[in-house]
Amino acid sequence: MARGIVDWVGKHDPDGTALRNAAKVAVAVTVGLAIGTLLGNAQMSLFASFGGVALLLFADFPGGRTARLGAYLGLYLAGLVLIALGTLASPVPWVATAGMFAIGFAILLSGVLSAAIAGAARAALLAFILPVMVPVPIAEIGSRWAGWTLAAVLSIPAAVFLWPPREHDRLRAHAGTACVALADQLAAWAAVADRTTRDAAHQATGEAIAALQNQFRRTNVRPVGLTSGSRQLIRLADRLEWLRTVIDHLPDTPDRTPGQLAVTEAAERTLRSAAAVLAEATRRPSFATRQALSVDLRALHQLHVATDTFGALVERGPVDPVLHPSTMLEVAYTTRLTGLTVAAAAAADARPLVDRLLGRQAPAAAGRVLPVYRVLGGHLTVRSVWFQNSLRGALGLAIAVAIAEITDVAHGFWVVLGAMSVLRTTAMNTGSTALRAIGGTVVGFAVGAVIMLAVGTTPWHLWLLLPVTVLIAAYLPAAVSFAAGQAAFTVMVVVLFNIVSPSGWLVGLVRVEDILFGCVSALVSGLLLWPHGAAAAIRTALAEYYRRTADAVAVATDRLAGAAGADQDTLRAALLGAATASLRFDDALREYLFERGTRNVPLPALTRLSNGAGRIRMTAEAIADLPTTTGPPAHAPGALIGSAHAVQDWFAHLADQLEPGHRDGAPLPDPVGPVAEPAVLADTKRAIGERPEAADELLAAGRTLWVAALYLDNLGSVQGRLRAPADEIAGRAPTPGHGAQLAGAEPAG
Repeated sequence: MARGIVDWVGKHDPDGTALRNAAKVAVAVTVGLAIGTLLGNAQMSLFASFGGVALLLFADFPGGRTARLGAYLGLYLAGLVLIALGTLASPVPWVATAGMFAIGFAILLSGVLSAAIAGAARAALLAFILPVMVPVPIAEIGSRWAGWTLAAVLSIPAAVFLWPPREHDRLRAHAGTACVALADQLAAWAAVADRTTRDAAHQATGEAIAALQNQFRRTNVRPVGLTSGSRQLIRLADRLEWLRTVIDHLPDTPDRTPGQLAVTEAAERTLRSAAAVLAEATRRPSFATRQALSVDLRALHQLHVATDTFGALVERGPVDPVLHPSTMLEVAYTTRLTGLTVAAAAAADARPLVDRLLGRQAPAAAGRVLPVYRVLGGHLTVRSVWFQNSLRGALGLAIAVAIAEITDVAHGFWVVLGAMSVLRTTAMNTGSTALRAIGGTVVGFAVGAVIMLAVGTTPWHLWLLLPVTVLIAAYLPAAVSFAAGQAAFTVMVVVLFNIVSPSGWLVGLVRVEDILFGCVSALVSGLLLWPHGAAAAIRTALAEYYRRTADAVAVATDRLAGAAGADQDTLRAALLGAATASLRFDDALREYLFERGTRNVPLPALTRLSNGAGRIRMTAEAIADLPTTTGPPAHAPGALIGSAHAVQDWFAHLADQLEPGHRDGAPLPDPVGPVAEPAVLADTKRAIGERPEAADELLAAGRTLWVAALYLDNLGSVQGRLRAPADEIAGRAPTPGHGAQLAGAEPAG
């Protein structure tokens, strides 16, 4: 039997994380309740036991030991304030209801600022729900604070120092390994290594990237949210896969030009510097390693890969029919994009503790920083998925408080706790979760009744059962299912409340009634407010992200080519629109990853499309950074503008199909072909032939336009790689000829 239990645990909890966390909860709750009972203080017992549940089961913070300790201490202090507010509001029903709505909305919305605040939300809500639903004289606030403090003393050291989570460290370690493997693969190509060596390097890179993707999937399903740095690394796996694809396309010819070697050497240095930054996963990245990466990124940016080849292309035609100059440009570009992603993650992790906890000075996707008030202000709109879910959650909790007050049910806080447990971002998920909660609670009531009939209310029997039931109640939700957790939690409640106030199996029946009321409250709020929830909102945010980034590409190209009306102010507004759309999508993605329950938008396809939009934005910024030309060739600007607007139209069509409720079954149009670069070359040759005395000026102008053309033509190849994930999200059959691309042959960056 013992062997069977070990095998079962190994299957459901292979790394033992859920079991270790459950053991910590069991010890903290049992010891806290025992101390409160010995002191004869009922309020202290109540808040010590449920405080342990809040701190160890409902809260889980990302980051290193210092960050997690700071987050737990912040939650403890916030809990003191919330307990006082809840106690003050509890005697008057309408004040309790209004307070639940206001406090609930504030707690849930503030989660947009940082992963630490979001990770504390459920625990903070419990710290308000418990006092507001258990009315006592104001003089009892001290006893409640004592219980909360006892829970913190027992729980925080265990949470921070005993078996701390390592998923985020492993995420960075796997990312660093992948960077080193890519650097080795580049070095093997530059050194003209034999085919066996290059194949081995290719295989090592593939295995490292696959390990990174698997680690991210394991990290992403934890209750704790991703840190700001880890969310930056979401984009890294596909960008590394993109770089690997580019390296694989490098030719086997034995010759390496000085320009090619310069690019590969700079790219290799950048990747190794990125790996060095990621190697400091267990602590804040040091300034020295981040500065080394910054220097290598700057050197890579200043290489001007196109400069040495453009003149040869114009004067003599293609100098290497096997290796087009755009290939080395893509090596430099994808490597720099990878390095910038790691640098952004490191900058987020290197912030002072207070800034990380409050979400201040968090770098956006392109390294820009927004102040806290701008972040919060940007979400005070019904278009924000975080605003929608905060309002929905606050309303559901307020309805639960109102029902508990009106019906005057026993243990009314279970009604609100039940509503909090089943609230999801969609009405459908809330309804299905409610059914599982009710079913699990009924099963738990039956088991609890049998236990009470078997052992009675003898105190020492119940004290022996308590740590076991707490352990199982904390373990099953993570290792098995939500319904199993509800059943176990009901058994725990029956045992715990019979220790505090013996009443036999009837306490379980009361819990079934309360959970039913709580589920109804959550379902009503889910039906009233944005019933489609995060799945629909994230598709809308992604569609808007594509529209704004494609607009930015068109405006940046118009400005570069001297189109009428495309001035610097217009470009700045377009880039700001793309940045705002990026932030809104990032927050929608974070809320979607926090969602418990079925995810209707497949995460791999969502990640690829997210990276595709990010690549468009980077293209817009790269074109915007190019200097405006003077005296360009006669027809090249027209070719550039036409290509840019064709790209814009294609991505606008993609955005339309990503919108929820889109019913157009027509497939996406064919990708825009590589027409800009040949047009720039041809027009530059023609212009030099007509005005040989201005050859240097025309070459300089043509070179700038040629780089922009390479960026635009590359977006055409991105389009082909986005068709399969777009079809998957839209629920269509794969577009003929593109069904295999989702498997990862050439992912969009």
